[in-house]
Amino acid sequence: MYELVWQGSGYHIVERNSGSVESSSEFRSAALPLSTGSRIDRSHWKRFVQNGSMDTAVVCPPIGTSWLRCREMGVDPAVGKCRNILPEAEFSESHRRLQALSQETKRRLYDLVRDQGLLVTISDPQGILVTMFGDHRTLVIADRLHFGPGADWSEKSVGTNAIGTALAECRSLQVAGFEHFCEGHHEWVCTAAPVFGISGDVVGCVDVSGPKTVDHSRALSLVMIGARAIERELFRQHIGAFGALAEGAIRSRMPEAEMTGIVVLDMQGRIVFVNPAAVELLGRAVMHAAGMSADELFAWGGGSFRRISFREMHRCGSISVTFRPNPAIPVQAFPLVSPNGVFSGMALAIWTRAAASVRRRVSPAALSTDPFQRILGESDPLQQAIATARRIASTAIPVLITGESGVGKEVMARAIHEASPRSRGPFVAVNCGAIPAELIQSELFGYEEGAFTGARRGGASGKFEQASGGTLFLDEIGEMPASMQVNLLRVIEDGQVTRVGGSRPIPVDVRLIAATHQDIDTRMASGAFRRDLYYRIHGVRIEIPPLRKRGGDIVLLARRFIEEMAPKLGRQIRSIDDGFFDALKAYDWPGNVRELRHAVESAIALMQAETLGVDSLPEAIRRNRRTAASAPTSAQSRELNLEVLEKAAIRDAWRSLNGNVTQMARALGIGRNTLYAKMKKYGIA
Repeated sequence: MYELVWQGSGYHIVERNSGSVESSSEFRSAALPLSTGSRIDRSHWKRFVQNGSMDTAVVCPPIGTSWLRCREMGVDPAVGKCRNILPEAEFSESHRRLQALSQETKRRLYDLVRDQGLLVTISDPQGILVTMFGDHRTLVIADRLHFGPGADWSEKSVGTNAIGTALAECRSLQVAGFEHFCEGHHEWVCTAAPVFGISGDVVGCVDVSGPKTVDHSRALSLVMIGARAIERELFRQHIGAFGALAEGAIRSRMPEAEMTGIVVLDMQGRIVFVNPAAVELLGRAVMHAAGMSADELFAWGGGSFRRISFREMHRCGSISVTFRPNPAIPVQAFPLVSPNGVFSGMALAIWTRAAASVRRRVSPAALSTDPFQRILGESDPLQQAIATARRIASTAIPVLITGESGVGKEVMARAIHEASPRSRGPFVAVNCGAIPAELIQSELFGYEEGAFTGARRGGASGKFEQASGGTLFLDEIGEMPASMQVNLLRVIEDGQVTRVGGSRPIPVDVRLIAATHQDIDTRMASGAFRRDLYYRIHGVRIEIPPLRKRGGDIVLLARRFIEEMAPKLGRQIRSIDDGFFDALKAYDWPGNVRELRHAVESAIALMQAETLGVDSLPEAIRRNRRTAASAPTSAQSRELNLEVLEKAAIRDAWRSLNGNVTQMARALGIGRNTLYAKMKKYGIA
């Protein structure tokens, strides 16, 4: 790993052990031409620095507001090098702590930027860089700008740039080319994401920078990965103290109270800690609540969490809170105050005896308002997909959901929408593969009266307009005609649509979730799907596993379908044959959850008497069961099947080593490339 360090009177490049981790395959694609979306050219920048004239149609916030701040602070636009440098020997304890917190980020990101012409920097909340690493050639260029540890990269020091502007705006952003206020940075593109602490305050910033001649299409994903890694480490360090802090705050006010359930909120009203007793008392509603807005589960006397006065609450000692899924459960809220008098959050206390007696009278299903609880399944691959979806639900980042037909991609998309701040807005689903090519443009963008023969009088709005303020779900986007992909890209970039036959642009505000069962990488390689569109819709990629890889979920789902469908079909089921579930588990389910639902529904409709048995299942499942039963099952046959043994060994290694391919290859005594090929062959991932 190459790093830039300050030694004496200048920066020097040093090589250190990277300790890198296995890189995600999604970041290993070939470099693409730069597409930052910026329309600012040198003439726009020059007019502003010379006379303060700004074309607000082109220079939009946050760049325009940053330029104005720089002008007010007297930043010299001709500056190239950073002139304010804090020697590393003078770093404070907080700088050292941030360097230590950044170790996981460095391990995760180094392999992803190596040989890509990119640098990664991590700064403190004031914009002082505390560490930098990345491509050797780019480090040499960075040295000329004094872009290294100790350098002050705030707006006041070096003008508009991703680090300083992201810190000023408290948001992730990219600054490209002439968007930089200082001329010496016009050949650079930088992308940054602020790092938030447990209390919601900004504790630093992660930046990916490089010359504008290299690929920056993955930069936003990279800085988000880096920022989240630091935040996770912060949370890990603080979580142990949260329970004790909350319990101490509560017992200091009510020392005789019988209380064990604790839920802790940060200053933004996000749930950051739930102890096991709270899960037991409140049920599954809070099992995966970390990161969720408390307003989704609790009601406050003054309305929302943000309307609460912490000082008034501190004066009164506590307030009563209503648990929305079951208002009978008593919950009391107490402010958390640091030793120096700073409000740090809120602790919610659940009184054990009263809550437990109420829970005994309430079914578990009645206690869940979590949209993700509707995605039934306990297998590790599915839970990993749900965990990813849960983390990004509250953001505006676009999502690409992949998986075979019938795995439940729309169910996942709806859960993300309902768990997001847009949940009260519309959820509009479009199947891109089911609309004729000649109609898809008018379906998505709408049309004006007289646009074509048969057009409705007065025209009609398209799906983008209908979804404005909410979420647009583009299902089977991999089948979208190539001619439409460029139009879709333009709408995503501009945030406005023009109806067919019209000329007036209409602003739209949608959160985009796309899905496909196609191998999107193969489609891109063949030219059937545009790479630039892929990187616009692929902020985060969520892979939903096929049902055959979900183990015990098959029986879990089947039982749920039986409970739901038997009453609807007017059937009473008194018993289920032992072989019924065995037949379901032995089948491969090419149609996934959708096929399982239909199979169970068919079996209930065709069953004789009040017993659900194998004979009422579809023929394909019964035939598969007969074939499996007639196959050799002796220990000798299994031992002689080398492929079965090999597959079992790789699967065991995958489970025990948590999918770390490097460690798996070492344990199995084979090369990584060989292991990758065998994993692909056996469908292990």
